[in-house]
Amino acid sequence: MKNIFIIIALVAALVLSFSVVAAQTSKAAFVDSEKILGELPEAQKASKELDALVKGWQDSVATMNVSLQKQVEEYQKQSSVMAPAKKDAEEKRLGDLNLRLREYAAQKLDARTGEAAQEREKRLTPIREKVLRAIEAVAKEDGFTFVFDRANVLYGDARVDLTYKVIDRLKRGTTVKGK
Repeated sequence: MKNIFIIIALVAALVLSFSVVAAQTSKAAFVDSEKILGELPEAQKASKELDALVKGWQDSVATMNVSLQKQVEEYQKQSSVMAPAKKDAEEKRLGDLNLRLREYAAQKLDARTGEAAQEREKRLTPIREKVLRAIEAVAKEDGFTFVFDRANVLYGDARVDLTYKVIDRLKRGTTVKGK
């Protein structure tokens, strides 16, 4: 019985010492992924293209909205002299126009499911993957175990900021291939 306690104590001590050694050899750094994306020409190009696409949809929504408002104002001016059946039909038509306008706006501009969000993902995903490969390469070169994004770091010593190394690597075009 005494031997079992000794063995358990030895195993616990070994596990504890391995975890202390592993913790001591871990190194962490951070990057500012927004700054990295802002420095990449392909990300800037994709952003400009997306902005132009979204602006076109926003302009369409605004034009449709102005048209609907004019029709509502015209209806309000004439509603007092309209027959009840015509009044009901016109209200239904205006309601349908309003519904189509809202559906179009949601289809194009919804932040989660709209075409703008889908286009953003389609265009930025390959760029983000390229950035992640560069971050991984720099981290491995410099012996870092963990790399965090600046957006999630409350404090970070500038000595472990890999942002500019990653930007340099991306601009030189030397990233880890394959992953």
